[in-house]
Amino acid sequence: LAGANPLVKIPALVLDDGSTLYDSRVIAEYLDSLAGGRLIPASGTERWNELRLQALCDGILDAAVLTRYETAVRPKPQQWGDWIAGQRRKIDGGLKALEAEHAGWGERFRIGQIGAACVLGYLDFRFPHIDWRAACPGLSRWFERVSERSSVRETMPPA
Repeated sequence: LAGANPLVKIPALVLDDGSTLYDSRVIAEYLDSLAGGRLIPASGTERWNELRLQALCDGILDAAVLTRYETAVRPKPQQWGDWIAGQRRKIDGGLKALEAEHAGWGERFRIGQIGAACVLGYLDFRFPHIDWRAACPGLSRWFERVSERSSVRETMPPA
């Protein structure tokens, strides 16, 4: 990974010419350009709403990943409970925002909805003890539907 991404982070996409793209947003923009712009609207209110949703999902994932590092990597005596609680508030607040707006997505599955599916899949994978479904029943039903899509099903991490 260090050879492909100097930040030693995933994701990293190595292109056919040997160059590398990193950061989910950059990779998504690249793939969207290959697909003819179907994931990210080109302009207007739709674009900004989709990018805002993508940023919300990225923020939830950032808080979840930071919590994971703090609780899984750092020795228990050095873990900072108040900081973990703060990250959890960000996760919960983000989920509440997704719950409030998911009904307006309809059958749309663009970059924002992809981000939401990634958030929920990651929470299931790394934080099975967080019962986000009880707090977000509509979002739970949405996730069950989109989890049937082959693109989502085939990219879920193994349990």
